[in-house]
Amino acid sequence: MPRKKMRKLNLGPITVMIVISAILIVLSFALNKIGLTGKMTDLETLETTTITVNNILSKDGIRNIFGSALKNFRAIEPLVAIIVSLITVSILEVSGLLNHLFRKLKNVKSSIVTFIVLLVSIISTIIGDYSYALLLPFVSAVYRVMNRDSKTGIMTAFIGITMGYGTGLIFNYQDFVLGELTETAAQNVLDNYTFTPWSMIFIMLAATVLLTIIGTIMIERYFSKKVQVNEENEYNVSKNAFRATTVVFILMLVVAIWSIIPGLPLSGWMLDETAGSYIVKLLGDKAPFKDGLLVILLGMSLICSYVYGKISRNIKGTGEFNVAISKTFQNTGFIFAGLFFASIMLSILNYTNLSTVISLNLIELIRVSEMSGVFVVAITLLVCIVISIINPTTVSNWQLVSPVLVGSLVRANISPEFTQMLFKVGDSIGKCFSPFYIFFIIMLGFLYKADSQNEDISFFGTMRKMTPVMVAMSLAWIVIVIGWNLLGFNIGIGTGTTL
Repeated sequence: MPRKKMRKLNLGPITVMIVISAILIVLSFALNKIGLTGKMTDLETLETTTITVNNILSKDGIRNIFGSALKNFRAIEPLVAIIVSLITVSILEVSGLLNHLFRKLKNVKSSIVTFIVLLVSIISTIIGDYSYALLLPFVSAVYRVMNRDSKTGIMTAFIGITMGYGTGLIFNYQDFVLGELTETAAQNVLDNYTFTPWSMIFIMLAATVLLTIIGTIMIERYFSKKVQVNEENEYNVSKNAFRATTVVFILMLVVAIWSIIPGLPLSGWMLDETAGSYIVKLLGDKAPFKDGLLVILLGMSLICSYVYGKISRNIKGTGEFNVAISKTFQNTGFIFAGLFFASIMLSILNYTNLSTVISLNLIELIRVSEMSGVFVVAITLLVCIVISIINPTTVSNWQLVSPVLVGSLVRANISPEFTQMLFKVGDSIGKCFSPFYIFFIIMLGFLYKADSQNEDISFFGTMRKMTPVMVAMSLAWIVIVIGWNLLGFNIGIGTGTTL
């Protein structure tokens, strides 16, 4: 008898989040009864605190699930950024300005487009998580202009940003925060240690180039390159409108740049004047520019789009302009529904302390192993990947594990900078494969929005489609860091992999 083919598991994303939430609830009950704990070390005092797994089936746990559901949903930071970004892309698209800028890319070889999107995605990590909110809808719209599958563009941008967090190419605010935590942890075992911004620049540059090349090759092989003609892209093209728009854009760009330059007459009003480092002045938590960036981009897009749309006759009046602002919100229901269920799932994960306790026990294994050389590098990288999968929050994870990890690797003759690099690489790889990563859920929402052919977009189906690319880039990362360690190259200016 012929064997029956096994059906692929194509659960919808919301169903998967409900199932994962149920699994977390069961695990919290079981591990709480077993008495699993972890020892958390304070970064400043090195005092240890015992962390236990909280049983969410308790009275307090059940109250937490229902009592904080709406509060946690409102607290999702990417939500507002996505709304602003959708407005920005919508008006750029409907005015015809986006079509004018990118229509010639229809004739460009697809591998070149993929390479550019990956490289821009990696570099965009300088603005942190805003890179997802900006690039996912923007790249989707650009791919529509090029008559290419928007879903391919969305997945390409997601992989580029997520894998790029380990390198970033440009020292960003997150690197600054991680560096401060590394410095504090290292000073407990190394006298007068100082972390410097350029201490990882060589390996970051090399990784950016290699990851972009390998990612381009794999995406061109495994992702769709089909052409799908979009009649909505038939906008009026006007050189006069573009010239006027360019003048307006340059004037606004000069003003925007002037607002973030310190020390000049009437300049720097978007900077945090109380901060010391420029990156903190620009992108720190108190910096007006950090939250104002999206508003600046929105304002520039609205004005430029109106100028272009009015002159080119793509927008004939303010009524059409107002309608155009909301056009991109069509088919965005899943983004908001997915974020709601994701907020519940993450709330359960946070309440139970499951990821914290597991992470602490994994780091403890490294501390007591007394390994050295390439073995401790490989094990550390693997542990950091697992930690990121179960809790993809970069800064809080490093704050949790750095007191033990930095000291343990210093004793194994690994430099604090390279230890931080290992963590960043593991963090990037883990996020790509994590069901808890909020931007994976957001990416799925944009895939649903871009799906014009009613394809079956599922949680595991999407992950399965992206896995060959992510595995190849993950292996590239592993080869880079382990190879760098074996060859003994400096990872940055005056900094090696070992002490």
